[in-house]
Amino acid sequence: METEIMHGFMPEGRESVKADRQGMTLVECVMASFVMLLVLGTVVFAINFFVQGSRKIEQRRSALLIANSVISSYNSVELPETGVFTETENTGGTDFRIRKAITEISPSILELSVSVTCENNVDVELVRRFYGMEE
Repeated sequence: METEIMHGFMPEGRESVKADRQGMTLVECVMASFVMLLVLGTVVFAINFFVQGSRKIEQRRSALLIANSVISSYNSVELPETGVFTETENTGGTDFRIRKAITEISPSILELSVSVTCENNVDVELVRRFYGMEE
């Protein structure tokens, strides 16, 4: 009988020590830090993705403006001979490579193709045909 009493015996104040314990264990701190790093990493990734997307959209817009400007500068009288011509233009700190190709589709039709590319695989191409080109 005495053994049963000993097993049921609990020193006074033992339960109150567990209830009053405050703070975090080392494992809890490491896990909380890991979760915070995961959240911060995801936020940084999302912001970086947004910034790169915005930059790519801005470069595509600039490439389109350059291609439109080049194609608008030609009319049927000022068109150069057939061939491929390349040049580079710097706009907004970005180098754009401009490729102009003038081909003869038929004796009376010339085609001007303007392709503008930059370092981020942004590629814009505009094509214009000139009819009634008789030499």
